[in-house]
Amino acid sequence: MVKLLASAFVATLAAIAAATPVLPRENTNSTPTAGSGVSPTDSASIKALQTALLLSAGFSDRQNVLLPNPPDATNITFQFINNTVNAPTGGTIALTTLNNFPALIGTNVGMAIGFVNPCGLNVPHNHPRANEFLTVISGTLIGGLILEVNPGGAGDVVGQPKPVNGPLPQVNATLENFKGMLFPQGETHFQFNPTCKPALFAAAFDSSDPGRTQIARNFFSAYPDEEVLIAAVGGNLETLDPARIEQFREQIPTAFAVQIESCVKRCGIPHAKV
Repeated sequence: MVKLLASAFVATLAAIAAATPVLPRENTNSTPTAGSGVSPTDSASIKALQTALLLSAGFSDRQNVLLPNPPDATNITFQFINNTVNAPTGGTIALTTLNNFPALIGTNVGMAIGFVNPCGLNVPHNHPRANEFLTVISGTLIGGLILEVNPGGAGDVVGQPKPVNGPLPQVNATLENFKGMLFPQGETHFQFNPTCKPALFAAAFDSSDPGRTQIARNFFSAYPDEEVLIAAVGGNLETLDPARIEQFREQIPTAFAVQIESCVKRCGIPHAKV
């Protein structure tokens, strides 16, 4: 009896198997395809993406806005442009912003690629809203950082020794072959290419909107009149007078990088007069 039941059971299974179509097995190891685009560049699409991200209540909402059609990663990819230019330009920079890469909204992340020509100086500046970690990819840069002095940096602080006039201390480092340097938020710094070959760097920020303040241009922009600046430099009209101030205001470059004249002469490359 047991043998009979077993035989019937086997026969039933065989009949079911014969009647059921064999479906192809899903290949879980297949290579995923990928979207070929990058984040939108037209103003209407950027504005729509910015608005949707700002209205996203949580991570899932944000992910649905940025990645609506997997495996397409268009909205979270950014194409830096190789903007290498020849002397007499000191250099150029490509920077992610909230306006050209909306995916950064809410991330506290920013990135820049800098092209520093031979003898180029990324002029003294600071980033009021971000720390920067800069790494040299190719070539050589000298990184300089002007140190903050406390409490003397605030002037005559009650209960503290009177500060001494003179330059603030500075630290420098030679950066090459993937060596990086940290530039703290709000502190004045610069990078200089002392060689006759171009340099390339990548810089990361802990803010999507790091900002950039060029020290010389900001200083000479002070108003209501020239007496503000004259007083700030010690009140000596032989050192700085209204005519010189106006001259400086007209001549201070707005460029990301300028050239150091002595280096240009040594390298024998074209020099752009400011």
